[in-house]
Amino acid sequence: MDSNVSPVKYSNTGDILQDVRNIIEGARVSAYQAVNFTLVQRNWLIGRRIAEEELRGGDRAQYGLEVIKTLSRELTAEHGKSFTKTNLYSFYHFYKISAAAFLDSLQDSIAGERR
Repeated sequence: MDSNVSPVKYSNTGDILQDVRNIIEGARVSAYQAVNFTLVQRNWLIGRRIAEEELRGGDRAQYGLEVIKTLSRELTAEHGKSFTKTNLYSFYHFYKISAAAFLDSLQDSIAGERR
């Protein structure tokens, strides 16, 4: 099980109804956490792939815009409204800012080791 998802807790308090309610609620919370983690991971990976594709184009800004337009059209037809141009651009932006934050953190860590 992923470390970002809380395990469902089990307890026997002598009150079977309350114990089963607690199991159901714990499973519900765990499922929401798993789904949220997976969606964040999916969105970050989509953003990463768009960024990689953008680097291949000559006029990067225009090429990136065309990539997002094409992806949006195809993915919206296949998977629904979650893949609008706005959402795809948000995934791309999420990847860019999180990658930059990771690099900043890594550089701070390396600088700290050198001191």
